[in-house]
Amino acid sequence: MKSEAQRWPAVFLLVYAIGLIVLSACKSVEIGLTQIHGLEAWLGGDKSMHFSMHFTLSAILAVLACFASERVLDLAPITRTIGVCCVLVAALSIDEGIQYVLASRRFELLDLAFGSLGLLTGVLGYLSVRFVFSRSKPA
Repeated sequence: MKSEAQRWPAVFLLVYAIGLIVLSACKSVEIGLTQIHGLEAWLGGDKSMHFSMHFTLSAILAVLACFASERVLDLAPITRTIGVCCVLVAALSIDEGIQYVLASRRFELLDLAFGSLGLLTGVLGYLSVRFVFSRSKPA
C-alpha cells in the first residue's frame, strides 16, 4: 500500500504533463480549435489567461515535478530541485519557441514570463512545504 501512495505524484505529473502537451499540440495543428478556444474563453479569455492560466498551470506542474522527482532521482534535495526547474524552464521555452515558428500560433513573451514566474512560485512552494515538514519531524 505504501508503494502505491508514493507513486501518486509521478502518475499525476505524467497525466497532467501529457494533457498540457496534447492541448498545445492540438492547438498547433489546429485540431479541436473550437473546443480549445471555448476552454480558453471559459478560463477568462486570451488576455487574462496570460497571468492566470500560464502562471497557475506552470506552478502546478513545478510542484508535481518536484514531488515526483523525489521518487525517481537520488540526488540532494537542492540539486534535484534545481535540475527539475531547469528541465521545466527548457520545456516551457521550447513550447514558446515552437509557437514563434508556427503560423497557426502566436508567440508572446508574456506567456514565457508568466509561465516562468509560475514555475518559480511552484518550486518555492514545494521548498516551503518540504522545509515545514522537515522542521516538524521529531529528532
